[in-house]
Amino acid sequence: MDNQLRLQQWMQYFGLSQGQLGERAGVPQPTIHRIVSGETSSPRTGTMRKIIAALGLSTEQFERGPTEQTVFSTAEQILLQVPIIERIEDARLHYRPEKYPISQHLCAGLGLDAAQIVGAIALHRSMEPTIYKGDVVLIDASSTQLVAGEIFALQMDGVVMIRRVLLSESLIILAPDNPDRSQYFDIQLPRQANVHVIGRVFWRGGLLK
Repeated sequence: MDNQLRLQQWMQYFGLSQGQLGERAGVPQPTIHRIVSGETSSPRTGTMRKIIAALGLSTEQFERGPTEQTVFSTAEQILLQVPIIERIEDARLHYRPEKYPISQHLCAGLGLDAAQIVGAIALHRSMEPTIYKGDVVLIDASSTQLVAGEIFALQMDGVVMIRRVLLSESLIILAPDNPDRSQYFDIQLPRQANVHVIGRVFWRGGLLK
């Protein structure tokens, strides 16, 4: 079965528009359109990998299609509305009026509690090319124990800071992924520092590797 038909089926199954899927996958909407319309018969492997991850599926699940799925219940098809952090005041999170839709199947597949998921918008280029300025990221607020190598969202000086965590015996290092160290640099804190962790970042239009 070709990518065109399978993608059409899955988008209909999850109730996603081309724009919504493109935003989640980090793929331009015109690219989604070319695949769905059949204009592009052989999309790049990397593009399809992003799209499949954004749907919360394995490659095998994508290829089988929704009509043959037996593991998805009606409840898992529901699009959850995730609150997006707008600002931080007095260490309290305030949210935007609009919310970000994700499928409940994604939460179930990752073993996440949907009630513990919040979103944020990347305000800087410090995490490029992993996360681009303006990207929506999703955060598991139940995961506040810092883990080396993972990306976390933290409250720093009244804003949401998104950084990769590195740990040494004496330091917590909040590192940017952007290689331009003339503008983006490590923030080093003592291990005993009281760091306000919002949660672990697990999604930017696709699962973070």
